[in-house]
Amino acid sequence: MTEGGKEVKKIVNDIEDPRKDIFSALSCGRRIRILEIMKDKEVCGCDLIPILQIDQSAVSRHLSILKRAGLVESRKQGVNVYYKIANPRIFELLSLASEIIKEREKKLLEKLK
Repeated sequence: MTEGGKEVKKIVNDIEDPRKDIFSALSCGRRIRILEIMKDKEVCGCDLIPILQIDQSAVSRHLSILKRAGLVESRKQGVNVYYKIANPRIFELLSLASEIIKEREKKLLEKLK
């Protein structure tokens, strides 16, 4: 392989699948809970602190991950930052995951019979 070919292969291998960011963001139950809280409304990040019972820095970290994955959008108003769902189709993905889990549980129960 030529030197240029090796460089192209390295570049291609270094490009990550963009879906990884979404699934990585969804790998935490608290982040899924944040999305569920925001399903029908915009939420101030500060309002999530008592709901999730975690400190402000943890809430900010979770929101940052969701934002980086393109799952939420934010706007600043004074000292507060408000977040909303960027694309409601994320709930289709979560629903599909729930269906897959139910099917898996059903198969496991059938094996136990």
